[in-house]
Amino acid sequence: MTDTINDNTPKPKLDILDYPEPSADYNEKITEKAFEVHASKVAASRPKPTEWFRCYDPKGNGDIRDIRRAVLIQLNVKGMETDFICFGDEDFYNRIKQEVGKVTVGRPAMWETSNGRTGIWFVAELTYSENGNANPWTATKNDILEKSLTKWVRIVSNRADGYYDGYFASDDKVAMYVEQGKPKFKMDYQECIKKAYQGFVLTPGNIDTDPHYRDMLGDKVQTEVKDQKGKKIS
Repeated sequence: MTDTINDNTPKPKLDILDYPEPSADYNEKITEKAFEVHASKVAASRPKPTEWFRCYDPKGNGDIRDIRRAVLIQLNVKGMETDFICFGDEDFYNRIKQEVGKVTVGRPAMWETSNGRTGIWFVAELTYSENGNANPWTATKNDILEKSLTKWVRIVSNRADGYYDGYFASDDKVAMYVEQGKPKFKMDYQECIKKAYQGFVLTPGNIDTDPHYRDMLGDKVQTEVKDQKGKKIS
């Protein structure tokens, strides 16, 4: 099966992980719920605070950068704000940013708990402000994600201090999990993404026909924005 473009030139049909990643500097060029969770055994969320988990390490190097980047947006599905994960080329990502507005670049990490529960945890990529500061919530999520590539961990929201706390499993627990052959990671990574987002996956091949995306399209309001000194910036 082939997709066709406007000039009727056929091209091979690409699966979601065949598309290139967003560029490394993509975050610098943009501004900054799983749907019917009961219907799917694969969650599109981070593990629960009470669950010990590991994240799938694609190359076995313990490096978060080995988890490819993707783009996440929210569209309206039956009155609910619903996450759609997007895979395409740079023009595709730029189109989404222009037409939707808010997009998030991050890494869809596949996790497995000690009880065998599986899901995709979309972790926003870490960026820094002009003065070198990073959002504490995002920074701690990235840190805990990277540790979960090699260690059993838990992640808990620390709302009082404004970041996530991470915890390492005890040596006894780790030894038991190793003896049991955990984590198993039996599910294919690409299949896990598709199941977690229950078909809410956008690519250049389906974006023009997706009814939820088409429902979001409209003309952008032209506004005049000035900085604190009164200089026009848009």
